[in-house]
Amino acid sequence: MRYGEPSHAVLVQLAASRLARVPLASVTIEDIAADASFPTSDIRGVFADMHELGTAVLDHERASMRAVQERALQHASAPLEQLVLAFRLVGENLADDVVVRAGVRIAGESRDHFPERRLDPFRTWEAFVTARLVQAEEAGLLKANVDIANMAWIVVAAGMGTKDLIAFHDAWAQAPERLEAVVRHIVSLIRNSPDDPDTVEAGDR
Repeated sequence: MRYGEPSHAVLVQLAASRLARVPLASVTIEDIAADASFPTSDIRGVFADMHELGTAVLDHERASMRAVQERALQHASAPLEQLVLAFRLVGENLADDVVVRAGVRIAGESRDHFPERRLDPFRTWEAFVTARLVQAEEAGLLKANVDIANMAWIVVAAGMGTKDLIAFHDAWAQAPERLEAVVRHIVSLIRNSPDDPDTVEAGDR
């Protein structure tokens, strides 16, 4: 890469600023070149087309969400606390990182533009939530007769609905508190001892 050529990271950030707001199909390499104030040929020297650029955005978002799940498992001591913390951390990602916001948007369009990746964010998070609920049930932390499959669906649907509402109002700063609150409320309804305080450490909130 010659001196002065735009970097991979800079172009991903610039592209994400657009892709967080508008569909991938409406963005061109020429748009990114204009945003970066570089010739189109320089942009194509880093990313051949928008599919490559979109792939880089998706890779960033996927890695970020995996890191969220790992942090939740490491920093909360019980499965229901892990669940609440994970959704707060997702909110922090959405609030703080435009590339994550763009990746979430592109994932929703992936059936048309990235069919080779077979992305299904709902199922990915449903599996994570189900695992936490199964662990909670095994530890005696859930009320009797909680339907784990349906409850996992409800948690993820509530989280994604909250995310969509935040996106509609462009209120990303509220994402951490909103996502934590909706999952904490659901957990309070199914927890065997709903009055027990959560023990998520303050440094991870």
